[in-house]
Amino acid sequence: MAYNASEVYLVLEIKNKSEIDFEIDYLKIYRTNGNKKRKASFQRLEQKVIHQYQLPNEIKTKERKRFVYVLPKFVLGDNERLMIELKELKGSRKIVLKN
Repeated sequence: MAYNASEVYLVLEIKNKSEIDFEIDYLKIYRTNGNKKRKASFQRLEQKVIHQYQLPNEIKTKERKRFVYVLPKFVLGDNERLMIELKELKGSRKIVLKN
């Protein structure tokens, strides 16, 4: 994650270690706050994407792809975390990354 003026740049790299190609349905980025065990205090806010650079449609078997997401500038608070959700097109695989 890198900050520049009023933007945040997220450089992401995904490697497909499975024997099946991964077609990307969507990639969403959220700011989360609270405790997931107590649903009343858990909040997940989707971040607006300004620009995507080299986002692949598909990641072939044993292939590695690097791409960049640009978001409006934000700062994570003490109890906030960044969550990235990647969903497969026409499949049930979903990857959720949390920092």
